Amino acid sequence: MEAYFEFAIICDEDTRELLIAELAELEYEGFIETDEGFSAYIPQSLHHPLLYNDLLLKYGINPNDVPHSIIEPQNWNAQWEASYEPIVVADKILVRAPFHDLEMDYEHTITIQPKNTFGTGHHETTQLVLELMLKQDFTNKQIFDYGCGTGVLGLMALKLGAAHIIGNDIDEWCLDNIAENKGLNNLDNFEFRLGSLSVIKVTETFDGVLANINKNILLSSFSTMVKHMKPGAFLLISGFYESDLIDLKNATEPLGLQFKKHLVKNNWCAAQFIYQPK
Repeated sequence: MEAYFEFAIICDEDTRELLIAELAELEYEGFIETDEGFSAYIPQSLHHPLLYNDLLLKYGINPNDVPHSIIEPQNWNAQWEASYEPIVVADKILVRAPFHDLEMDYEHTITIQPKNTFGTGHHETTQLVLELMLKQDFTNKQIFDYGCGTGVLGLMALKLGAAHIIGNDIDEWCLDNIAENKGLNNLDNFEFRLGSLSVIKVTETFDGVLANINKNILLSSFSTMVKHMKPGAFLLISGFYESDLIDLKNATEPLGLQFKKHLVKNNWCAAQFIYQPK
């Protein structure tokens, strides 16, 4: 076993998501979100100080201001399993890992093999979208899961009756992880595409879009999303604070996306829109 470096990086939410994506490309293997930013983990042999320093400086962070420590070799799977807890959403949805015992029956159970901190269901934004989904009709719907991560939202849509899911993400780890999670849930109709919104074919349209990303990406993506939404299609979004909702509503209204409702948890927000082109 090899020791790991742990870097405790302080930054805002938007920077955190961008930095994590780029650090993953530098072979960082784990990330834990904190109130101030996040911690990043990498085996000592894979750490390249010059690349790391240049990346932090790109986002205005002085590498000398980032504390780091050495994590001695240990059984990471055992440590992860010991700290990883199942979650319950609205008393109806259980999100669990394969190593969790099923002590109670829930209306819906999603099994996720945790490979990354995103999409395991623990963040408030994921829980809020899952709760909104319970009130949404997915029967025989074609769904696009934007920035799908582990696929938890798309898998939930299939359990709620969706006919087919197309999900995308820019992180290559999603490819194997979604394939594994599809198998764990005995669900097949989830097609993963690596890349940005450009992976959607010009002729493809959807009955619903799930987008748990962040405010800035949402604002820059709405105009593209609506090109692939059928009239009457729904849009469920999260990844932003309640205070950001007004900006998102102002951006969506001219595009024909009508705001319907929202949910809030610990200042995080999720919202539902319906596409009614003018």
